[in-house]
Amino acid sequence: MSGGPAILVTTRDGQQHRVRFIPGQMLMDALFDGKIMELRALCGGCLTCATCHVYVDDPENPAARAPFGELESVVIGGLREPRPNSRLACQLVLSAALDGLAVTLAAEG
Repeated sequence: MSGGPAILVTTRDGQQHRVRFIPGQMLMDALFDGKIMELRALCGGCLTCATCHVYVDDPENPAARAPFGELESVVIGGLREPRPNSRLACQLVLSAALDGLAVTLAAEG
């Protein structure tokens, strides 16, 4: 795809969207820029709400599994049903190596 790197996003209704991003951008910001409005991100990236919870569809991708900060681990650990591929979109920095990465928005709640 021309126009820069992109991720594939599956929304809660199962629709897939290709979203372009700028390397160095947070996933949360790229989703908002891509008009993915299902993501609530109520705290604006302050790590207090987990409403930007996503699943990385390729959990073995080492670039996608950058080390969690301690607080992200705590917030994800407090989710009702965390998965090994859970991430907070406000903490996942996108790089050119993540071009083509697929993520799924987690259910609310």
